[in-house]
Amino acid sequence: MPQNVSIQLSETWKSICEKYSALDHHLTLELITKNLDAFVAAFYKQMLVEPESAEYFSDNIIQKRLIDTLKAWLLETFNVALNGQYENAVIRQQKVGNVHARVGIPSWLIMRGVREIERTMFEYIASDSSTNYMNVVSYVVQLLGFSTEIMCRTYEDKTAKNHEVKHSYRLFSAMQDVAVHKDRQRGSLLDWENDLMFKIFSGQGKFYQQLFSKSEFGLWFIHKASYAFAGSEQVDLITSRIYKIDALTEECMKLEGREELMLMVQKIRSINREIQHLVDQLFQVTEYIESGNDVLTQLLNRRYLNTIVGREISYARKHRSSLSLLALDADYFKTVNDRYGHAAGDLALKFIAETLQKFSKGSDYAFRTGGEEFLLLLVDSDLNRAKTLAESIRMCIEDATLQTSVGEDFNFTVSIGCTQYDGHPDYQRFLDATDLALYSAKNRGRNCVYVTEVQKMA
Repeated sequence: MPQNVSIQLSETWKSICEKYSALDHHLTLELITKNLDAFVAAFYKQMLVEPESAEYFSDNIIQKRLIDTLKAWLLETFNVALNGQYENAVIRQQKVGNVHARVGIPSWLIMRGVREIERTMFEYIASDSSTNYMNVVSYVVQLLGFSTEIMCRTYEDKTAKNHEVKHSYRLFSAMQDVAVHKDRQRGSLLDWENDLMFKIFSGQGKFYQQLFSKSEFGLWFIHKASYAFAGSEQVDLITSRIYKIDALTEECMKLEGREELMLMVQKIRSINREIQHLVDQLFQVTEYIESGNDVLTQLLNRRYLNTIVGREISYARKHRSSLSLLALDADYFKTVNDRYGHAAGDLALKFIAETLQKFSKGSDYAFRTGGEEFLLLLVDSDLNRAKTLAESIRMCIEDATLQTSVGEDFNFTVSIGCTQYDGHPDYQRFLDATDLALYSAKNRGRNCVYVTEVQKMA
């Protein structure tokens, strides 16, 4: 939001407060302080019964994270008239609006909760006949309405920008997948099918086969291609057939008769051929898109980071699946540049990118987020896979010897922070937790993996 708009909002806040006396301000703050628990309880009680709020709030999240935050917000909002910190108050509302936009909480839901606070306040005022609260009622309505207005304004600005980035990312992702994944994913689909056929025709009796939705191809399509081509009729058709194959695969694992298994395999192969045809149709409609790749490493850059992480968090919450994140930073990277030159530094960065791609799956996302900083988002992956992968990446880089253009050998290491998603809807918390894990790895001597053990939230 432009600075001049923030200044205007600060002046408006001040003008609202100046319409009321110091006594009105003190009576309001006293009322809120005395009944703070009741007002906050009314707000979140409504959140828990609204069907639309179920995906954003759970009782566990409210109890552990949000109650104290709302208490602080109420006290800060009605203390501004006494401390005169109007610009800080506006910034605070803008930050709250940004958080709501990141999480995707609709503005009307917040306004519904604020209305519950007002209703509860008025009930307390009506029960106290010893004090004239007429001005307090007016003041409460004015200030809660205005602070919510600032939040909503910021929310709308942030949401509009997010929509633009998401649309751009969908198109970019489609183009990227054409260049990188077309042959690879066709091969992974056939690999899964061949693996199933081998187990069936080897005559080994009972067998276990990974579900198609959890295969390299299935994860890639569900987490990348379905979003890249959102709105195409082929997406829903392919998705439905992936889960149809899952159902047939589960039936196969229960069958013992060879003839029954043969019929089931024929069904699965027929559906796979249809999926291949539909995927080819999707690839044919792609077009050139402004690159979201880092020029040097060809990994994703920061442009789509928030969009991707936010979308995968929504998926993880909806499907109760695991999600992990690695943050990597090259150790003493300035020393590499100073001693061997920037060309050697570029070679090291490219090697990190190649290592991330080597150990990741097609459904994972690798980013170069800064000079020597990288992120690897691991979808459908718990902390065990994340820790194992992080250690493999660290050891691969530590053991490698690179050579400069003039024949000098050099080595370098990386520090890695590792975090599993804890269920909170705000993607920034997930990113911050991983940054903190990386910071801890650096503090512990570098060239190590630090894992943040988080408590999963309901």
